[in-house]
Amino acid sequence: MTINRRNAPAYAFALLLSISFPNLNLLAQDSEANRPNILLILADDWGWLGADAVDPLNLDMPNLEMLAREGVSFTNAYVASPSCTTSRGALLSGQWPWRLKEGAVLQGSLPKDIPIYTELLEDSGYHVGYTRKGWAPGGLEPAGRTRNPAGDSYEDFDAFLEDRPDDEPFAFWFGTTDPHRPYDKGLGVRSGIDPNDIEVPPYLPDNAEVRSDIVDYRFELERLDREVGELINRLADDGELDNTIVVMTGDNGMPFPRAKATLYHAGWHVPLVIMWKGRIVGNQTSHALVSLIDLPATFLEAAGVDRPEQMNGRSLSTVLHNPDASHRSYVLGATERHMDGRTVKGQGYPARAIRTDNYLYIHNFRPDRWPAGDPQRRPVDEMIIESDIWAAYADIDTGPTKAAVIVSSERNYFLELATGKRPSHELYDVVNDPYDMINLAFDPDYAEIVLDLERVLQDDLRATGDPRVLQPLEDVFDRYPSHADSGFGRPENWEER
Repeated sequence: MTINRRNAPAYAFALLLSISFPNLNLLAQDSEANRPNILLILADDWGWLGADAVDPLNLDMPNLEMLAREGVSFTNAYVASPSCTTSRGALLSGQWPWRLKEGAVLQGSLPKDIPIYTELLEDSGYHVGYTRKGWAPGGLEPAGRTRNPAGDSYEDFDAFLEDRPDDEPFAFWFGTTDPHRPYDKGLGVRSGIDPNDIEVPPYLPDNAEVRSDIVDYRFELERLDREVGELINRLADDGELDNTIVVMTGDNGMPFPRAKATLYHAGWHVPLVIMWKGRIVGNQTSHALVSLIDLPATFLEAAGVDRPEQMNGRSLSTVLHNPDASHRSYVLGATERHMDGRTVKGQGYPARAIRTDNYLYIHNFRPDRWPAGDPQRRPVDEMIIESDIWAAYADIDTGPTKAAVIVSSERNYFLELATGKRPSHELYDVVNDPYDMINLAFDPDYAEIVLDLERVLQDDLRATGDPRVLQPLEDVFDRYPSHADSGFGRPENWEER
């Protein structure tokens, strides 16, 4: 390598890393036999409540805290889409959602010709598998797949390890279903959690029903943490912990109104902790903007496997070794169809977002549509709303909070926040408005910022082949089929209900 004024800083940084980590050239391994194991812990519907990476729920998660002490915590990590199927497909492929074709919609399929990190690792000699929820929900056969993209299915981590060939590195996907709904209503309070110990975000009504519902969410997160402890203990007992990259994160935001299935922070801002004992310095915090599509490139680099050109993700190696380093100047997010809950079958809510250090900007491509699904057509009581997702606003998970938002005396305010039609452009000040409550897009003082962010967003979408920009009149994503689980699909004659 020829050193000149342009590359001298990068060369000096690489030299510093080689001195500080003598057996490490960023994430690359010094021998084929010493490739790291990879344990991905993916919680179902676990996200921050707003732009700030703070805990207003007083969570008791000692194992998460241990991972943070021994690893790097990311305060600005984002999923690529706030919807299970799409988020998981983007994580597996390292690509933006609009590049996944049928994989861009809930209950879609993930085309076989899209490279995914699990198969690339398996081809290179890794033992690959998952338990519980892998890539889901959706259809495997329509994509030409014979197994889940997350790998072979196992009853649990122990069964996976027992099936592992000697001396073969592994990549395991622990797909917990916590804290996804439905909840055992009131279990959090019955277990001893005080509803007064939590803070209710300002986009939800603060009443007894909502507090109890959030406490149930907290209970499931704490139960997840106990299972994480069992995984860590097994690795430690086997002497594998020091050579295992442990990643703990969520696939999208909490299953509450104005959170999951939206591009507000509560929909796609997620916790992310990465631990690799002995390889990266622990007790570090990075404020760099990162996307979960960066994880595949990180895993592949650590395993010494080439990253496919199709991947949009970037390895986190530099940030893992220098948490103060920058990674991206912005991250992107997308929504298409979540639940099929609009009068015209197949219609979703197409939107794209760009999150910078200071702003969240959202472009809603179809502001004429109801963002959370169509309203109810006839009077329904609280119990129906609480149990039947198709009764109203199908993009919002059923539960006491949804019912409270729809039927409470304050419904005009909170219902409008969660379900009201939105303008084509939204802009939020991340620093001063962490819960995305004040849309600045039409404030003349922010006109230049809106124009700049729209330009950057459109340029990036065009460069990465987004049909919403390249073929805006075709609504291609609305025509992709849903492969719903039994009993979970759009009811017959729904539009007439």
